[in-house]
Amino acid sequence: MNFDILGNLGEFIGAVGVVLSLLLVARRMRLGIEQTRRNTRSVRAATFNAMVENSIRLLEHVFRDPELADFLARAADGPDRLTAGERLRWDSYMTAVFRHMANLLYQHETGAMEDKMWESYRRSFKDHLRGEGWVAWYLDHHHLFDERLADEVHAILEELASEGVPHAVAWKAARPG
Repeated sequence: MNFDILGNLGEFIGAVGVVLSLLLVARRMRLGIEQTRRNTRSVRAATFNAMVENSIRLLEHVFRDPELADFLARAADGPDRLTAGERLRWDSYMTAVFRHMANLLYQHETGAMEDKMWESYRRSFKDHLRGEGWVAWYLDHHHLFDERLADEVHAILEELASEGVPHAVAWKAARPG
């Protein structure tokens, strides 16, 4: 056997080795991508579960405690008639609700929440903003929240104004520009 044949055989074996290595790397990449997709689904499911648990925690006390439900209804109808202690309670509850909505909005913006799920939360939030007390509270406390939530609240108020909701119409009329 001469050295040319051995050299060609070595190059051929080397080329086969390179091809096999590339195929192995491609397979491992594909498996990695599949694992990443499974992990992403798991993270989204866990995130969704946490969001639902937070929503339930906010609502649970209201449907379990008739006094709290009555208080919240009274506070939403006329927060200016609350005692100092009741005002603190109202502020705490509303801060929690608006922080929860800000978190949901963030989860949607980062892709952790699907559009359909965000729309269902947004509809619920919009229903709450039909109440004048909710809007008045937010407008008095908007500085506690980031611009993304402000933009969302303003978009909802615009929608409510176009639907003829009186406090949203008044809000829109009072806005500069």
